[in-house]
Amino acid sequence: TMKDRKATLADGTIAGSATCLFDCMKCVISMGVSERDAILAATANPARSIGIYDEVGSLTLGKRADIVLTDEELNIVKVL
Repeated sequence: TMKDRKATLADGTIAGSATCLFDCMKCVISMGVSERDAILAATANPARSIGIYDEVGSLTLGKRADIVLTDEELNIVKVL
């Protein structure tokens, strides 16, 4: 459903694929984009663009977050 210009799932979470964002992030890093810029493009920038940066998009006290731990080759080791 749509609520406040956001696609949401039945439980109220924002719809979207973190896996797709992560794969896109890895792809642009392999093309020479800095890790910092690629991470921002997959986290903070989308959150700002839909007006929810105060809730998600960075590791900040009080925000909801999933943390992806990777090895040096950017293979997912664990999601917290």
